[in-house]
This record gives sequence, structure tokens and C-alpha cells, in this order.
Amino acid sequence: MKKKEELSWAEIKAMYAETDRQFKDIAKRFKENSRQIKENAIQSKETDKKFDRLEKMIERTNQQIGGISRSNGKFCEEYFINSFKENPTFLGEKFERVVEYLKPDPVVVNDEYDLVLRNGKTVVLIEMKYKAGTDDVGKMFSKLNSYRANYPMFKDYKIYLCLASFRFPAKVRECAAKDGIVLIQQRGDKIEVISENVRTW
Repeated sequence: MKKKEELSWAEIKAMYAETDRQFKDIAKRFKENSRQIKENAIQSKETDKKFDRLEKMIERTNQQIGGISRSNGKFCEEYFINSFKENPTFLGEKFERVVEYLKPDPVVVNDEYDLVLRNGKTVVLIEMKYKAGTDDVGKMFSKLNSYRANYPMFKDYKIYLCLASFRFPAKVRECAAKDGIVLIQQRGDKIEVISENVRTW
């Protein structure tokens, strides 16, 4: 009669067989996991490459769009500058000075003015945008304040604040009419004042 703690040869072989099976199962799963990890790494690299290609495409597209926007903006500015140089009148008033891209010297407030018309009693500040937005309307008051700070010699002049653009959405027209900003747009081969509420400061 064998003792309880003793194992038969058959039981020992069965234990070794079970242990061997478990090791083989672990090895198999490890191999599968390693293969999956490699596949994931390959897919990750491929995904990274695709993202790189996509980012480059987006960058090229943005450059092209930016180039078009700059060209449109430049064309818009040249159109209004040339129009006022050819016919320096505004709301029936004649102007002797038509200055483009005016920068103050000396500078009190750092700013630039796209187009300035001036005679002996009136200043017209014109900002030019290919497509004006409501934010552009509000910014006109900072232009007024900086101009007064930079050019105190014109403190007694009446000043018009104007936005010139090829297109004004309805919301921009509403904001401009409310704030007294003059809107100027292209109409055929001429320029037209379309603001409903002309004010001076």
C-alpha cells in the first residue's frame, strides 16, 4: 500500500504532460501576441505615413488658399486706391491728399491706415477688405483713436470712418448703419457709398 504523499509514475507523467501543455499554450499565446504587436506596429507606421501625407496635402491646400486670398486682397486694395487717386472725391467733397498705407512718424500709437483722404477740413479713413466682416466694423473705432493720437494737428477736422469692400453681407451692413460707419463698394466701373447712416467724428 503506497503512502498518500507518493505519486505513481502515471500521475507524474500526467502532471508533466499538463505542465508541458500549459507551457505550449502560453508560448502559442505569446507568439500570437507578438505577431499582433508587430502587425499593430506596422499599421501604426502606415497610419503615421497616411497622416503625414494628409498633413502635407492640407498644408499645400492652405498655401494655395492663402495665395488666392492674398491675391484677392491685393486686387481689392489696388482697385479702391486707383479709383480714389483717379477721382479724389467722397460724398461730393474734393480731396487734395490721397495717401495709401499711411504709417505715423513719429509713432504715438503703432498703427497703419490703408487709405487716407484729406483736404483742409476733412479726413477720410478707409480700411479695405476683400470680404468685410462684422469685426472689421468695430475695429474702425480703434483706427479713429489711434489716428487722433498720432495726428493731433487734425483734431478739429471732421473724420469719416469707412470700410471699402467688394462684398458686404447683410449683417455687416446692419452693424455699419448702427455705428455710423460708411461702406464703400464697387458698382460696375465706379465706387458707391451704400451706408444708411453717415456720421463724422
